[in-house]
Amino acid sequence: MNLKTIQSAEEYLNFFDEEFIHSPCSYTHPKIFNFYLSLRQRFLAIYEQEEGTFFEKMSLLLDIDAQLQILKELYVLKISSLNEYAEEEIIQLTVKDKTCFYRELTGLQLNQKAPWSLIYLSEAQ
Repeated sequence: MNLKTIQSAEEYLNFFDEEFIHSPCSYTHPKIFNFYLSLRQRFLAIYEQEEGTFFEKMSLLLDIDAQLQILKELYVLKISSLNEYAEEEIIQLTVKDKTCFYRELTGLQLNQKAPWSLIYLSEAQ
């Protein structure tokens, strides 16, 4: 996938669909599958809503995107038998860790002040 060619939220989500929808996930890990579907639905609803500023929408989309990234990473580890987390634990970790995802991604500690940057908008939640 080339991020420069994405024209819609659906196209962006296709990357995650490959892991969760176009796979055995729906019957092997139904709780993870349903959690993914709820994140996907929220992402599309926010992307398509007309009310709210760009920054409000971006904040919400980044929040959901952090969860999508974490969920995918933990799910891949689960199906490769590299973690023993139950489905509920994976969902709980995903929701809990979303607040520090971009900090960890950029090497910031939790006690450091986030720089003025769009990527940290999800912390405004």
